[in-house]
Amino acid sequence: MLPLAVVGSTLSGVILVFSFIGIFLIIVLVFNMPRLDTTTSIYILSLAVTDFLNACIPGPLFLAALITQKMPYNSVVCNIDGFFTHFLTYVSTSTMALIAISRYYCTLKPDRYKKVFSTRRSASYLVSLWTFVALFTWIPVIGAWAEMGFNPLMACCNWRFFHKTVEMTFTLLVVIVFIMGSFLIIAVSYYHVSKCIRQHNNQVASHQGLSVQEINVTKTFFTLVLSFVVMWLPTFTAVFLFRVALREMYPRLVGLAVPFFLQVNSAVNPWIYGAMNPSFRKKFVQLIKRSSGNQVNCASTDRPTTHIEISRLEICHQENCSIEKSL
Repeated sequence: MLPLAVVGSTLSGVILVFSFIGIFLIIVLVFNMPRLDTTTSIYILSLAVTDFLNACIPGPLFLAALITQKMPYNSVVCNIDGFFTHFLTYVSTSTMALIAISRYYCTLKPDRYKKVFSTRRSASYLVSLWTFVALFTWIPVIGAWAEMGFNPLMACCNWRFFHKTVEMTFTLLVVIVFIMGSFLIIAVSYYHVSKCIRQHNNQVASHQGLSVQEINVTKTFFTLVLSFVVMWLPTFTAVFLFRVALREMYPRLVGLAVPFFLQVNSAVNPWIYGAMNPSFRKKFVQLIKRSSGNQVNCASTDRPTTHIEISRLEICHQENCSIEKSL
């Protein structure tokens, strides 16, 4: 039987590779889909950014801790690791809730959607939300309640509170604001959205200008939320039990499952979006074909290009332009 360190580090490395590939594809697709609603693009990119940061900072540091079986970095890096571990956790749930509200407006109140969720306002919502979460993450430091420390059970850095009462109070605050609050907003919003989409499908007609593309995007975000709940509810439950009840008897495997679930969530999000959204699937296939065609056309030799080859290249260029206009 392979040691836990070998199995864990190998699995973590594979998850990181899948994360980077999926995030890269999503970013390329978003910037190559000019017809996609700008507000939708902003929120897709915000999710991609959180997944990217998780894959760039906590992910590799968690992998290094698994390999060395100790804290392989200094206190400064530990502070960075702990901050982003908490910040990305809180901001992911909050961003999901904000996306749920935007889908509610887009589906049920399309006449107000463009005003309430304009490009500028959508960006302002995200900046304000991320700033609030960043400040909230540092509340234990500002209040001199805790410091960042390496947790060998989870192989990552997190808050080490000085008093048990403060730890329980802050943990309950996180649960109320970022877990119960976000999941309540998500549940209520998507309940009304799913009800509206069912009516739309039964009538086989557009509902208040709701397009097929917006329905597909909404269904995709709903699937992301489901995967989010499946991945994060066990994570929050495990962290809550560690903070409140089972610190002395906390199993090592349960502790390691917490950062693993965070990594897996960041890895599957881009693939779920790419698989669920027909526009993304179509665009991805077109990009692959276009890339293959460019490689063939760009295969050059040292001889001068003939008039026949120039004509063929012009025809190919015209065909590519016509495909882009049709998108």
